[in-house]
Amino acid sequence: MTDHISLAPRTEDALSMVRTGAQTHPGLPVDLLQNVSKRLQFLCLLILAVTVVSPIATQIAGVSANTALRFGSMAFIWVCSLAVYFIARSDKLSAVRLLQLGLLYEVLLALAVSLSLAEPNWFAGPASGLRWSGVAVLIIIYPVIVPNTMRATLVASLAAAASEPAVVIALSLAGMGPLPPAGQFFGYLWPNIVAVGFAVAITRVIYDLGEQLQKARSMGSYHLQELIGKGGMGEVWKATHRFLARTAAVKLIMPRTLGAKDEAAAQVTLRRFEREAQTTASLRSPHTIELYDFGVSRDGTFYYVMEMLDGLDLQTLVAKHGPQPPERVVHLLRQACHSLYEAHRAGLVHRDIKPANIFMCRYGTDLDFVKVLDFGIVKREQLPDKEEVQLTAVGMISGTPAYLAPEMALAEGPIDGRADLYALGCVGYWLLAGQLVFDKSNPMAMVVAHSTETAAPISSRSEIDVPEGLERIIMQCLEKDPGDRPPNARALSLMLGELGIEEHWTDERRAKWWDLSGPPPQV
Repeated sequence: MTDHISLAPRTEDALSMVRTGAQTHPGLPVDLLQNVSKRLQFLCLLILAVTVVSPIATQIAGVSANTALRFGSMAFIWVCSLAVYFIARSDKLSAVRLLQLGLLYEVLLALAVSLSLAEPNWFAGPASGLRWSGVAVLIIIYPVIVPNTMRATLVASLAAAASEPAVVIALSLAGMGPLPPAGQFFGYLWPNIVAVGFAVAITRVIYDLGEQLQKARSMGSYHLQELIGKGGMGEVWKATHRFLARTAAVKLIMPRTLGAKDEAAAQVTLRRFEREAQTTASLRSPHTIELYDFGVSRDGTFYYVMEMLDGLDLQTLVAKHGPQPPERVVHLLRQACHSLYEAHRAGLVHRDIKPANIFMCRYGTDLDFVKVLDFGIVKREQLPDKEEVQLTAVGMISGTPAYLAPEMALAEGPIDGRADLYALGCVGYWLLAGQLVFDKSNPMAMVVAHSTETAAPISSRSEIDVPEGLERIIMQCLEKDPGDRPPNARALSLMLGELGIEEHWTDERRAKWWDLSGPPPQV
């Protein structure tokens, strides 16, 4: 598995949502809220393009126009469009605020269009036939590109439709033409009124689609709100319980990512997931991610509901802050050992221990509290059963190449908890050296290196002083033969504890680090 469940977004879209404070909006799908910035940017570019083509079309059609009004209106449209474009592009406003800005933009555009067309249209004589003004077209196309709620759409559309008579009255009072009779007013205005009806109808359709999509996104008693992560195995969403004031992380796993090519294979996968999810839910180590719920949606998507975490994973920790003090490394590894020891005693092998799957968080009043993630898909310690052999045959080697134990890479014989200890040794190496054990150019070269090459001592690659005893323990975890590694996670934890350095990573030091360098608390 290559992704994990946490509050830390894993994609640029998720990061953008966190920056802008994206939130749910009644009747509108999350997807539209995620893309409202891009939709507004597209609309602005479309309007700018139309303002370039419009004068050319006017000349070809031979329509006269007040040059000053036309120039002033076009300049106003350009200024507004560019301003809205760069505001939307900056990601500084939430999705809801951008929707409100978009409605104001629509009304201002209608006002500018009305000003540019009032003189040649309204004062040229009575309307004949059907006349769809630029304002009517704008009213119709706006909700298609940037949808909003029906009430907001109705108010903005009516304001846009009223811009034409308002401009004509203002120009008449300014002496630019006689005030048209009531019949002419209606002849020019009724297409705008029809356009308002179209806009509301379009919004109603999108509203209904949004409600249907939200219902489809209900996983058991949890409702999906925000996409916060995405990886090769699926997606991670922030979700809320329908009845409890509790947020959770929901991981969605698509059957196609597991190699289930037909219905029979999908059923085998489902049975394995059910068995392993039940076992995972029984794990009680406080350092194991807590599983709240598990199920299958109507479209066949597997989902896990897990606790939300506030902090950062060890991959991000080293990437941002460099190699970590040995005493902190021992503190983190021993907590991971606590989680793994219980899992191994239950006959489960994690198979994807890596820095990104070990999360360091604020947990109540505790700091540097470790949670081991991604216990959703694991293997049992014995040889795989017939069902698992069928699944593996159509899949691929599980795990991450940079942290893959030799016996997993060779796929020979049973895999037990010592494969996880090898990977945990790789994690310790990463924390102390800030480098991978084998830094190869491609995944296959990494797999071969873990199977055949001897790792360089940590002290030869780290910029910090690594205690000899700690280095010896980490290098023992990296032995090719599982029999040469610590026998189990509890034994490894005791070995680390006997070094006597963990106590130097005090509560005061932890608090100081989180105050100065830790991510801001999630709310």
